Amino acid sequence: MTGAGSGIGRATATLLADRGYAVAGFDRNGTAVTEFADEINSRGGRALAWEGDVTDTAAVASAVDQTVANWGHLTGAVACAGIEVVGGVLDLDFEDWQRSLSVNASGVFNLAKGALPHLITSRGSFVAIASDAGTEGAQGYAAYCAAKHAVVGLVKSMALDHGVQGVRSNVVCPSFVETPMATRIFDSTAPGEAEFYRDVIPMGRFALPDEVAKAVAHLLGPDSSFTNGMLYAIDGGGTAGFYRPA
Repeated sequence: MTGAGSGIGRATATLLADRGYAVAGFDRNGTAVTEFADEINSRGGRALAWEGDVTDTAAVASAVDQTVANWGHLTGAVACAGIEVVGGVLDLDFEDWQRSLSVNASGVFNLAKGALPHLITSRGSFVAIASDAGTEGAQGYAAYCAAKHAVVGLVKSMALDHGVQGVRSNVVCPSFVETPMATRIFDSTAPGEAEFYRDVIPMGRFALPDEVAKAVAHLLGPDSSFTNGMLYAIDGGGTAGFYRPA
C-alpha cells in the first residue's frame, strides 16, 4: 500500500492489519511508515515497511517484489499516495503541473505496473484513491483535478483489460477528508475555504480517514467479488447534485 505513513493510507493499512491482512506499507516518509509497521507487529499483526517515492518506478516494483518474496503472494494493492497542488492554470508553472501528475497519477500507474502480474496470479484486487475532484471540476485545483481524472480513467481501463483475468480494479473518490493534507490546503488558501467546502456537503462535515478505509477494505474483500470498474464516492452526498445549505 502506497502512502501508508499518514492520513487515509495509515488509517486503511491499520484497518486492514486489524482485520487480519498482512500489510506492506510504502511511503516516502521512512520514519512514519516504519512506526506504522512496528505498531502493527507489536500487537501481533504482520506488517512490512518500505521507504520510497511512488514516482520511482523501480523502487515501487522492488517493494512489490520484496513483499511477494516475504509472503509468497499478493492479493491486493492500494494506491493511496498523493500530494496537494493548489491553483488554476495561470497560478501554476509547469513544474507544479508535472509534480501533481507524477505523484497523483503516475504513482498509481507505477503500483499497478508492479502489482498486476501478481494480482493476475492471485485473482486479486486493485484499489486507487482518487477524489471527488476526479469526477468533476474544482475551482482553483486545475492540476489536482487533472491528475485525479487520470486515475479514474486508468482504473476503469484496468477493469476492462484485466477483469477477464479475475482482477477487480476500483477507485474510491472521497471529498475532503480530515487529514494533514487537507489542513495544509486550507492553511494555504483564502480564509473561509474550509467552511465553503464543508457547507456544500449535505451531511455538513468532511469524511474521516476511517470511513474511507472501510470502503477500501470492502473493495479488497470477498463481499465485493463482482464489483469491477466502480467509482465509490465517500463524499456525504457532495456530488449527488446541486445543494443549497439551510
